[in-house]
Amino acid sequence: MPVEIQLDYDRGVPIYRQIVDAVLSALGTGAVGLGEQLPTIHELARRLDINPNTVARAYRDLEQGGHIVSKRGRGTFPTPRLPAPAQAPDIMREIYDRAIADASRHKISAQDLVAFFQETLDETSR
Repeated sequence: MPVEIQLDYDRGVPIYRQIVDAVLSALGTGAVGLGEQLPTIHELARRLDINPNTVARAYRDLEQGGHIVSKRGRGTFPTPRLPAPAQAPDIMREIYDRAIADASRHKISAQDLVAFFQETLDETSR
């Protein structure tokens, strides 16, 4: 399965949100490619041992965000990536600032975080 999801019930993050984050990560890293079908709602719910409505909510949020598309009778697939919008640098700055703030809360330096990102990127591009 291209989407690996490890639920953490003690994290304080709703389960549907953990699914959204895992799918977004899989899409962002290329673990799920364009045209590659995501697990069905029932298949993922069974695999995670959760209510199908939780998966449906996550998929609905992903579809409303323009990340996936459901094709009746065929499955759920990633949407094609569009060219980056003009405000992409502003969005990337917000993401960077949040990541640095989160790292700081865990006593991780910005340099260590960036190095980790680079190592992870290198691993996924092999």
